[in-house]
Amino acid sequence: MTTEFNQNQTPNSPWNPFLPTKRDISRTEELAEKSPVVAGVLTFFFIPAGMIYLNRGVNNLKILGYLFVTAFIVSIASYEGKDSLKTVRMGKLIEVCGKVAIITENVKAVTLARKRLRSKQSS
Repeated sequence: MTTEFNQNQTPNSPWNPFLPTKRDISRTEELAEKSPVVAGVLTFFFIPAGMIYLNRGVNNLKILGYLFVTAFIVSIASYEGKDSLKTVRMGKLIEVCGKVAIITENVKAVTLARKRLRSKQSS
């Protein structure tokens, strides 16, 4: 039994993933009004402040979850005792990588929202 996809979707179809919804458009406009520099600086000093400023946190929380799992696995694999300098250095490296990833995610979200808004206005 084969499944057939409806290839005759209208542009107003709610199932068309390539057409932005009203929520997508309002979210893009909201993000485009924010400053990528402020988002990056707030995130650098206090991650929740960047999440509140941009009113978005799902991607940041996913990144924090991945970092937690990565740090846990690395710490188990490299554990050599309570005072192991190697474990502390690996933890600091993972922390820096995580901060860079979250800052990049927040700045990229604002920058891409601005780009989408400009391309929409020029069309």
